This record gives sequence, structure tokens and C-alpha cells, in this order.
Amino acid sequence: MLSSSRLAFRPCTDADIDLLLQHWTEPMVRRYLFDDRIIDRETVAGFIELSSTLFQNKGYGLWVLTNKANGEFQGVCGLWDGEVVSPDLLYSISTSAWGQGLATESARCVLEYAFEQLKLPYVMSTVDLPNTASIRVLEKNGMKLHEERSLNGNPIRCYSLNAEDYKGLCSSDSLLQRR
Repeated sequence: MLSSSRLAFRPCTDADIDLLLQHWTEPMVRRYLFDDRIIDRETVAGFIELSSTLFQNKGYGLWVLTNKANGEFQGVCGLWDGEVVSPDLLYSISTSAWGQGLATESARCVLEYAFEQLKLPYVMSTVDLPNTASIRVLEKNGMKLHEERSLNGNPIRCYSLNAEDYKGLCSSDSLLQRR
């Protein structure tokens, strides 16, 4: 099981459908994650089922994030086989926990898992161009702009980090080294 200094991670399960539905339909969360589309229970159940399959087949998927101190839900983070890139680093933090660095912390933990446990050669992440907060999270974690493109008519940026650059970040005096 993954964990960071403040967060416990566990794979999402069918028991999380209502929790994730509530989270993913928050207007500020769905704004970029689902292009402001309101999703339904069946869509959430599909994400959970695919996440379970990804964990079984590839060792990654989506983790539910909880606060270690009080067990409260903080968001979701993980790796996904995306429309544009794979593996695609995804994260969504509960709006009540915004501004605390939890997106950066959870993304860093998942990147560590991807490179040190799964030995992936690279990780990608897609982000909507106007989502400057998520762009900062990726850049704080050493990810570099790979390309800009359009997805469903929306301008997106694709970021990447390869295993060699990750190792360099870990050995330098960087944010990745300070846990």
C-alpha cells in the first residue's frame, strides 16, 4: 500500500462509487477532469472497474487518498491508460483540501511508485491549458512539457518524465528528495 507523509492510498473499489460520484461532480473538480460534464453512477462504476483491471494487469490504477490523521477523504490519484497518453498521471483533490500541497504530494508518491516499484520507462500527464494549478503540480514534480494538442476541441498540454530524469531529480537537491 502506498502512503506519503500526510496521505494513505488505497485502490478504489465499488464501495467508493457514491464517494467518487460526489467528488467528481463537484463543479470545480469536474471543470477540468471531465470537461465540466456531469457524470453518473454508471460512469463512476466503469472507472472503478477499469481501475481494478489496470491494477491486475499493469500494477497501477486509481487510488483513493485519505488523511492519515483523521481518515477523511482527500481525493484521488493514480495512473491511467488515457485517450492521449499512457500511463497518464491523474489526480483530483477535494476542494476542501485545496491549497495544502496534496496534489503535489500524491503525484510525487505515485511517480515514485511508477519508477521505483513498477520500473516504468516514463510517465505522461495531460492537462487542460487553462488549468495552471495542475500545470504547477506537474512542473514541481519534474515533469516537462512534451507537446500541446487538442482533445475534444479543448487545448491540452502533455507533460512527461522519464525514468532517467526521475533518478536525476531524486539525487539532486530537489523537491523530490525532500519528503
